[in-house]
Amino acid sequence: MNERIEPEEGKWYYRFDEGKNFKITGVDEVRCVVQIQYLGGDTSEVPLETWYKLELQKSE
Repeated sequence: MNERIEPEEGKWYYRFDEGKNFKITGVDEVRCVVQIQYLGGDTSEVPLETWYKLELQKSE
């Protein structure tokens, strides 16, 4: 997975290292974080620097 995937609010992705689907609920350019919500409802933030290192796939 060498393709750089840009975070898009409202889009779904699959995270290979966790084996989970999640949706982006926001991208905070000031704090440089991607806000995500997993299928089960849990929320989290991923630093943009880390985002670009993750193995991701767009999902539906």
